[in-house]
Amino acid sequence: MAKVEGVQSVPAPLLDSYRATLGEQRPNDVIEKRYPWRVKKMQEGGSGVSAAQVTQRNRFKTIRNNFNTVLAPERARWYAAMPPWSSFLWYYNYFMMSGLSGNADIPDGGAGVIKSIQVVKEEVPTTGAKSYTIAEVDPAKCVVMIQGNSYISDTVQRFSGIAADNTEVTKALSPNVNIAITEVRVRGGGGFEEIFEGTGEGLWGDWYCSYLSASEVKVKLLDLRSAETYGYFIEVIEHKAQTVYPVLVSIAVEAVVIDWALVPSVAADVSITVIEYI
Repeated sequence: MAKVEGVQSVPAPLLDSYRATLGEQRPNDVIEKRYPWRVKKMQEGGSGVSAAQVTQRNRFKTIRNNFNTVLAPERARWYAAMPPWSSFLWYYNYFMMSGLSGNADIPDGGAGVIKSIQVVKEEVPTTGAKSYTIAEVDPAKCVVMIQGNSYISDTVQRFSGIAADNTEVTKALSPNVNIAITEVRVRGGGGFEEIFEGTGEGLWGDWYCSYLSASEVKVKLLDLRSAETYGYFIEVIEHKAQTVYPVLVSIAVEAVVIDWALVPSVAADVSITVIEYI
């Protein structure tokens, strides 16, 4: 029993226990029993419970339920990923992060927290897939992102020479071209003029493309009825210029294999980011 007459004298070791059960003596010598303060039950929707509080509670319950579905091997990875610093909040923080809407692998609950991030900067050659070494990861728990690109340039083949009029010149194309995206530009030509009684008459003509296939191009000059030869210049341009991006071929415990979606004209440096989740 608490002393109710005179001045109360509570021993220091018992003061906290006393204050947890009884209030301090009032001037009228009344001492009331202290009842625990209770938070309104969220599920009952009391007058002091806001809609935001209900939403947040439901969110936390969803996180809890998700985490409870994680299997034992996944839990082992989760606990093993404790940060190196000493903080009692790591468990709570990771627990909350694992269930936040928008976090990776949200259906897996606690399996959606980032365990490690590796960044590797390397050159990807044009000769095919290449393997790059990384620190040990679980391939089934990884996402790989690649930043960087190369390009494919237009293929241009040029020819020049001289030939007589009414002549068809044939040039072999190497490499072959896709005629659907190929343009032929031809320059050159000539002619002559006759002077008769103060007037000038004659024939004039330009070289033009008379035939194009995947393997050859032909140019021709009109019949100018001349014994002269005329120069020509040919450009065969295959329009295939485009940007080319690297793609992930495979990921293993200590390596990722990167290749190009299309073979580029030149090699390029790329940044490879490997994100491993718990």
